[in-house]
Amino acid sequence: MLWSSRRSFLISVAALAGCGFQPAYDTQGMRGLYGQITYSDPTDHNMFQLRQQLEQRLGPSGNTAFRLDYAVTTRTERTAVAFDGQAFRQQIHGEVTYSLTQNDRAKVILSGKRSTFVGYASTGTTTATLASERDANRRLMVQLADMMVTDILIKMQSVQP
Repeated sequence: MLWSSRRSFLISVAALAGCGFQPAYDTQGMRGLYGQITYSDPTDHNMFQLRQQLEQRLGPSGNTAFRLDYAVTTRTERTAVAFDGQAFRQQIHGEVTYSLTQNDRAKVILSGKRSTFVGYASTGTTTATLASERDANRRLMVQLADMMVTDILIKMQSVQP
């Protein structure tokens, strides 16, 4: 029984190696994007948070062959409202629009728009509500960065820069 599980493991590893399996975050899988991107300058706290997340995933600016421009918009919506008008929960809707430009040709090679939302409790003290809102904004930027990176990785497979 032990030999059969070991044998199936080795066969599956050989099959993955033979089919051209390649990790998505490998520098070759990203077509050399890691450390090759200059990012837009942040204009507010949300854009700063988004840039931090992008740098963690795509690397810091280096010898840049590409420029990533992006704009973030957010809006807050009251949910779970009581009869007296007090809101117990808030939702922050966020949207990011981005474009990746190849620097040497000044050509936009891909662009996109992604949106999502997060929620937070607005009950309790003012300090607790502000801390919840700050955390929700941070989580929103993490989600938007993940969505952007996924889009870029997928779209770069079909783009020949």
